Amino acid sequence: MKSIKKIPKASILGVAAVSTLFTACDLINDLIPADPNTDNPQVQTSSSSNFVPVPVPQSSSAILPTSSYNQPSVFQTWRGTDRSQKIETGFDTETETGGYWFSFADDADGGNSRVVWPVPAGDDYSGSSLQPIVEYCNGICGTAALSKGIMTYNPFTGVGFNIAGEDAYGYVISADASSMGGVCVSYASEAPISLEMDFQDNVNAQISYANPFVTLPKSLSGTTKSFSWNDFKQPSWYKGSYKISGAEGARQLVSLRFKIQATTSNYRFNISEVGSNGNCTGVPASLSIIGDIDPNPVDPPNPIDPPNPIDPPANNFETWFGYNGSAQIVTGYDNGTETSGYWYSYSDDIDGGHSTIQWPVPMGNDYSMEAKDPIIEECNGLCGTAVLDKGELTYNPYVGVGFNLAGEGVNGEADIVDASAMGGVCITYTSEAAPVLEMGLGESMDAKIGYAQPTVALPKSTTGTTKFIPWSSFKQPSWYKGSATFTGEEAAKHLANLRFKIQAVPGEYRFNIQAIGPFNGGACAPVANVLP
Repeated sequence: MKSIKKIPKASILGVAAVSTLFTACDLINDLIPADPNTDNPQVQTSSSSNFVPVPVPQSSSAILPTSSYNQPSVFQTWRGTDRSQKIETGFDTETETGGYWFSFADDADGGNSRVVWPVPAGDDYSGSSLQPIVEYCNGICGTAALSKGIMTYNPFTGVGFNIAGEDAYGYVISADASSMGGVCVSYASEAPISLEMDFQDNVNAQISYANPFVTLPKSLSGTTKSFSWNDFKQPSWYKGSYKISGAEGARQLVSLRFKIQATTSNYRFNISEVGSNGNCTGVPASLSIIGDIDPNPVDPPNPIDPPNPIDPPANNFETWFGYNGSAQIVTGYDNGTETSGYWYSYSDDIDGGHSTIQWPVPMGNDYSMEAKDPIIEECNGLCGTAVLDKGELTYNPYVGVGFNLAGEGVNGEADIVDASAMGGVCITYTSEAAPVLEMGLGESMDAKIGYAQPTVALPKSTTGTTKFIPWSSFKQPSWYKGSATFTGEEAAKHLANLRFKIQAVPGEYRFNIQAIGPFNGGACAPVANVLP
């Protein structure tokens, strides 16, 4: 999953600091080889490249080809006690998106697993930022809440980080990390952890997701382990013709992932230190700071099927489907002006940004030049390309679309309604960047709380996904320290609009919202993926 990044000043000085360290360790010779690509010395190719593994039939040692090259490692040992969510990998691209912790789970395979954090995620740059977790845990800590769902094998979830991050077009890059020599980790965990190598999607598919890995044994009191790249092996069950060793995988590495896969239950973990082979010092990792969690997941058992609460409060919000061609959502809360439910767009221009939404066809109808009818008819949804341009902003740029629940009042501002009966929101969408859903509380209240509206982070999905999200999942960002606070349920009683917002590093990101409805009684469902 991708997140909006806050870049510490330390990253600017990382190369010089690590170079000095390597000299002291008599490893200066590793820094001597000339860079074979002076234009881009750290990264290999994007997922849009022509890199395709070639099968070698009847071979037990077929090597996946790679176009990456040797690069002296400047990987700085990350310690949670430094309280930064970014790992200075030394292979970062110009977008500075490498090294940020992210979480992943088995939802794409039919599971219902998740990582439950001890404190809410999110900062002033992203609702999914893990900075608050690092500050609380002195590491990356949480509970792997494993739930099998419809899977036929053990569920899984975990955390990881990209080695090089994304290129200017938003594609994740692979890097040659062989000069690291391997990996060291300090951690504690109530279950064994598989530390896996992750590659480009086409490589993962060619090897049937039999990625090289090492096992971090269960440790309740904490331990430190160090592995060479040669220690990473493909699982024994893999019998395919595409083979890749740990040393070969290190030359085309996209990310390292810490995966907990076990029987359905809850397992606490804390990763306190990650470095190159032999460079960990044994930072303590505590499990005691992680509290117990609610055994029932926040999300419905199956995020694709609508929930069936007992006698849900009545609401008249009708699930909107883009393929019906209507530009107006029937919210059930119209104030009599018949201005509710119409899609609008917004951007960061008021803050000094230059971001825009590029629509696939011109907007407008007989009544308004801003009408989205032609776009919805073209896309079977509300689709476009978020063209993010930072301009004079000091944070990541953004654009978004939204709609008012009640419509406009006499002063032209959005009226407020009590939308508690909706129970939350369901949504079907595709997006090349991870969006957020945001609750607008009206212009005066939004300003009063410093625009720290309750939000919920949604995952990136380029193939289409459906989520059912209760009001209780919406949280104000952790950076907000004001006195006027709202839970998601409280905000639902004072709701003006709902907004779908994309905020990320500068670039272009396609999206399509294909359905939106209430949590209670909503009928959002997967539809054919359509991107502009």
